[in-house]
Amino acid sequence: MKLLPTQSKRILLTLFWLWTLGIWIGSLMPMSGPSIENGDKIQHFIGYGVLALLAQLIWHQPRKIWLGATLMGVAVEFAQALTPYRSFDTHDMLANSIGAVFGLLLACAWLKRQ
Repeated sequence: MKLLPTQSKRILLTLFWLWTLGIWIGSLMPMSGPSIENGDKIQHFIGYGVLALLAQLIWHQPRKIWLGATLMGVAVEFAQALTPYRSFDTHDMLANSIGAVFGLLLACAWLKRQ
């Protein structure tokens, strides 16, 4: 496993924190417009997949990253339950967790090839 140069790591860290912030903001804002059936599950899968992929490229700790992403997904769902326009959904948590696994697998495969 190759360590990233400092400049690349800074860029990835910036992307990781911006992506994390984007997940929180997007998850707590009112939903807008019509959506496709279960389209939000795809968004959850992709959102947490990218989150885990970025984290793995930075920290190389898949178990901790998966746990952190999964716990963040649970926290987001509880926060949504506190808003008048969003709701708590265990299926969203599952999509988050599966997306994180997929992102970790992609990152691990990519790192292995380097």
